[in-house]
Amino acid sequence: MKNTLSLIVVLLCTIFSFGQSNPVQFFYNQQPVSGTLKSSLQNLQNEITVKEENGNETVFKISGISEIEIDGEKYSAAKVLFDPTLTRTTANLDYSPEPNYEPSWLLLKVLVAGTYNLYQFSSGNFIQYYYQDFVTDEIKPLIFKEYLLSSHSSKKNNRFRIQLRNDVPLPSYVWSNYQQIGYTQNDLRRYFNKLNHYEENEGIEKMNLKVSVFAGALTNDLQGRPYNSDISIAGFGFLNHHLEKKSTPVFGISTEILFDKKEANALFAEVGFTQYKTSYYLDYYSPELTKIDFDFKTNILLFNIGYKRYFNLLPNSKIYLSGSISANFFLTSENHTKYHWFSSWYDHYGNYQERHSDLVLKGRKNFSDFGGRVSLGYTFKSHYFIEANYRKGLKSENIGILYNTLSVVAGYTF
Repeated sequence: MKNTLSLIVVLLCTIFSFGQSNPVQFFYNQQPVSGTLKSSLQNLQNEITVKEENGNETVFKISGISEIEIDGEKYSAAKVLFDPTLTRTTANLDYSPEPNYEPSWLLLKVLVAGTYNLYQFSSGNFIQYYYQDFVTDEIKPLIFKEYLLSSHSSKKNNRFRIQLRNDVPLPSYVWSNYQQIGYTQNDLRRYFNKLNHYEENEGIEKMNLKVSVFAGALTNDLQGRPYNSDISIAGFGFLNHHLEKKSTPVFGISTEILFDKKEANALFAEVGFTQYKTSYYLDYYSPELTKIDFDFKTNILLFNIGYKRYFNLLPNSKIYLSGSISANFFLTSENHTKYHWFSSWYDHYGNYQERHSDLVLKGRKNFSDFGGRVSLGYTFKSHYFIEANYRKGLKSENIGILYNTLSVVAGYTF
């Protein structure tokens, strides 16, 4: 199973890396260029690296490119004022209320295009927003900076609100309206949509919540650890029994939140239910130990929370990969082993003696384990999906079992 897990992880990393490539096209010195952007979408400053259709990787100066489109999104090359030190991380704030702007060539993502334009530039954990002055056509930064007043308190320079009111005002707005605008993409998009007489929420990224139900088959690989186990049979020191692998039905419900408008990235959580039971009887194990009667039955709640990445194949058809943290809870109704001990000897008078005794070893009534899971799935017709999963239990001194699973499920998304 270790080899299987390694293969799945390699496949996951390979496909994920492939899926991260961003197609790009633009004009450079009036010549069309197309290929794959090799630079990160973060910090598109001064130059970019593109793998062209002929396979060559070329570095292009941002100052010489125009009519840019990356992954279907419009960008604009501009020499603007830029502060690479701006941050939202409190530990990295300084005491200056003013940004330390310097001229730099950037690729700005076009958020709203029209008579009034809005742009963004992503760097680190901070997004800087820019607007185009209606009178001069100059692209200017919307000024915002959080800074320290003391080691325990901070303040925000929200001068962007004054810029909006003075340079690109909305006639219906009074100062109290500007005070409500946050330095966020959604608030600024709505404002510039209104300026251009667009629908207010055009282009607003919304969290897309989906709910699914699923059912399928799951193969249980349940191992108890000798001397330290939640399962009675394996808790008996010298009896290291690997429980029988069994396939059982599994069903459940899942939810996911798609957090980009292309619906390629999602966070998900799911809960499933399955049962496992086994029992057997050994009439003879050793001259001293006979009649071993083992019964184990448990209801298993399966919890997974993680990340899912979709890749388009055809319209209404996608494959996806996911990785998750897995926690399982075993609610047992039977978990005990009965042993019969026998010993014989001759006493000092030469008389034959024997002794019989019974022992019942009980495992924990309820217990849990933790691990990780990787999945490969296919979704079609927008609602139906099939999925294969491999789950690896966490091997820890504090956990008395090791629970691995393979499963195949099919489901429906509402």
